[in-house]
Amino acid sequence: MNFELPALNRRDFVKLISLSGTALVIGCVPNGQGNEEIKKINLSKDFDVNQFIVINKEGGIILFNHRPEMGQGTFQSIPMILAEELEVDISSVEIRPSEANRDLYGSQMVVGSRSIQTEYMNLRKMGAAAREVFIEAAANRWQVPKENCRAENGMVVHDDHQASYAELVEDASKLPLSADPILKDHKDFKIIGTSVARRDIPSKTNGSAIFGMDITVPDMLYASIERSAVFLGTVVSFNEDELLKMPGVQHVFKTQRTVYGRERHGVAVLANTYWQALQARKALKIVWDDKGLEKNTTESILNTYKLEARKPGVELFKNGDSNKLLGSKDIISEEYITPYQSHVPMEPMNAIVRVANGEAEFWGSTQNPNGIREHIAQQAGIEDPYKVKINYTYMGGGFGRRSMTDVVEEATDLSIKSGKAVKVIWTREDDMTQGPFRAASFNVLKGKLDSEGNIEALEHKVVAQEIQNQTGDNMEAGGQLMGGINIDYTIPHFTVKGVLQKNYVPISYWRAVYHSTNPFAHESFIDELAHKTGKDPAQYRLDMLPEDNRFTEVLKRVMEEAHWSEKKEGIGKGIAICERSGAYFAMIVEVIKGEKGIKPIKITTAVDVGTCINPDTVKAQTEGSIVMGLTAAIKSGLEIENGRIKQQNFDTYKLLELSETPEIVTVVMKNTLPPDGAGEAGLPTVAPALANAIFDLTGKRLRRLPMDLNEV
Repeated sequence: MNFELPALNRRDFVKLISLSGTALVIGCVPNGQGNEEIKKINLSKDFDVNQFIVINKEGGIILFNHRPEMGQGTFQSIPMILAEELEVDISSVEIRPSEANRDLYGSQMVVGSRSIQTEYMNLRKMGAAAREVFIEAAANRWQVPKENCRAENGMVVHDDHQASYAELVEDASKLPLSADPILKDHKDFKIIGTSVARRDIPSKTNGSAIFGMDITVPDMLYASIERSAVFLGTVVSFNEDELLKMPGVQHVFKTQRTVYGRERHGVAVLANTYWQALQARKALKIVWDDKGLEKNTTESILNTYKLEARKPGVELFKNGDSNKLLGSKDIISEEYITPYQSHVPMEPMNAIVRVANGEAEFWGSTQNPNGIREHIAQQAGIEDPYKVKINYTYMGGGFGRRSMTDVVEEATDLSIKSGKAVKVIWTREDDMTQGPFRAASFNVLKGKLDSEGNIEALEHKVVAQEIQNQTGDNMEAGGQLMGGINIDYTIPHFTVKGVLQKNYVPISYWRAVYHSTNPFAHESFIDELAHKTGKDPAQYRLDMLPEDNRFTEVLKRVMEEAHWSEKKEGIGKGIAICERSGAYFAMIVEVIKGEKGIKPIKITTAVDVGTCINPDTVKAQTEGSIVMGLTAAIKSGLEIENGRIKQQNFDTYKLLELSETPEIVTVVMKNTLPPDGAGEAGLPTVAPALANAIFDLTGKRLRRLPMDLNEV
């Protein structure tokens, strides 16, 4: 995958050096920001600053992770890259989260598995530049050529001399940093590519880690909000006077949040404790104007999609002329259906905001700290965004949901109205039913085979809502709708079409986004065509892939690991491939017939993420993706009844249980390509590989999610 490596601006790099006799602070502006108005660095005696590397005379080394941690592992992986080039022992350094500061760090938003992918080279350059300046300082002190000196384990070594970085801090701080330092060869890596234990795990397992839900601030009110169940309903009236007489209740306000251009209304109860706010909310008597939306159901929306699928659609990708060939006879056509899905992170949505005296402060868990700062500043009329202080914590899951600012908008509105710091807490029911959700989709695939059974023409039509085009008159489908559709297959005539849908149900980014829906249809259909020709589904795919393709490598590797060619009585095997965020992966699912239907027993995945920073983290991310993908494939799915979400909590929106989780084997491929995103690898292939395995075992083809394995 081609992408532009972020540039390192020499002027910005040098401006971020603190010329202190006590500590050397090193940093740069990632992502080629090139901002010449860098905020002044204030070095405290504790060296808790907005930089990436701090080294002091007492031997302390602090490495900063500037990307919020939600379980994806950047807290450890980013410092690993710095430590590799800096030549220090990662186990001996202190790791701290940085503050939110776009001027110093560029984008700090964690979405799309981009953190390592976009900043790898800058982080390496920062570590290497620091290493070089210590080598130069030592060479100057010893009056020897710097080429004869080397760095290792926080030391500079020469044949006759050695000195620690701590001893060299004062000299090094007076030297200019190179904007183009010499980077290590991959073969010399000691940290990158090793499974270093994550520092954030112990605190998350012993209960000492702080999440947004854990935060309280002085003189704070709690808010619980009743929102329109049909999303776009508006408030006609409510019983404010009755609620103000209840214990602890301080205010009852109308409030709103904006979701992709549409206001979602609610009534908020503010009280001294969360319990008081929640109990008063239950006593609310709201008259809603539901705008007639209560007539909608899952099936009515699906029927609309089916009718819309008759439209030609917008060509999002075209190779050859599939339209002409697919207008002839002997066409194979199938339909695939995926439902809305809720994000349901274990930590429900929450936010604390205080607006006062032309300033504001936020506390909470977020994937988008700088976006929150800018949103609060705009909403509160604060001209200088840096008068909004951002305090972000660990996240109890995000999956895209915490990239949004809507909950913060509610907290900011209520703080302005009450004059207090306000903590908004969503209940599990709020979190599950208010969205925004993963988009539902209706996929229609058509194929034509030549006389030898090869795919001569294929059309994949996606009918779905588009995240970035949910309002307005523009009804032209965008490229976002084709996410996850494999266009590496060398099919002579191949077209991807999109038919944009707009409705009142809010959607947003859900782990792997459209890669979580489209591959179910695409890889299932490829499998169906393979079976119609009597060909092996894995070899059928290999025959359509170039020999030097990264798909080819992961496909061959997973076939080897899972012993694809070995057929065992009573076991079905299914295969699927996909690319997401530059990572290539292939999966084989194995199933058996149990007492209560079909049971997945093993999932094997080969993952190519380019240069892998921490294999254990990639394996953990893949396993998490697989569990989430399997949950969506066989357990959960949102239904709409009377215009609102039917599933309210985990009693009806089921998650995969430990006893239902099959054995998972992940093979991380090794190469020296630039690193790609690993946070969603594994999820897109689960549903199609499972459906293909079920067909292999039973001969029954399932084309609608979630699949009921008890009914197969």
